[in-house]
Amino acid sequence: METHESVDAMVASYAEKAVAAGHTYSSKLDYSEDSIQTVEKILAQVAHELPGKSAPDDLSELCKMWGSYLGEVVRRRFGGEWTIETYPGRQFATLTLNIKGNRLFPSMKVHRRLTEGENENVWSFYKMIKTKLEPAPGGNIQ
Repeated sequence: METHESVDAMVASYAEKAVAAGHTYSSKLDYSEDSIQTVEKILAQVAHELPGKSAPDDLSELCKMWGSYLGEVVRRRFGGEWTIETYPGRQFATLTLNIKGNRLFPSMKVHRRLTEGENENVWSFYKMIKTKLEPAPGGNIQ
């Protein structure tokens, strides 16, 4: 098991693994907003390949990797701090991105995308986050 100096270092490591994994899917991930559309396509393919072939630990690693990438795109665009917190209503800790009083759980979103299907689209999730966090015309936060 890898060890990291900080949560930020762990997230950076997982996100870079996602960038490297993108090459496996003939995709270049560059931490841009548009790259989330590419991640959604990759996750659709991964979800299709998953059933019955993945151990829980493998699924957990996939969620941390793709969730870290998703979260890093959000963090680089809107700021925020990474922590590890207990997921609401559950008894486990997970990566959490805290932005302007909002808590995001990107690895949990990826888990739902991989296990529950297209209705958990990460591009749609990103657009929802963007609407909430982007300054409204006139400079006020919505």
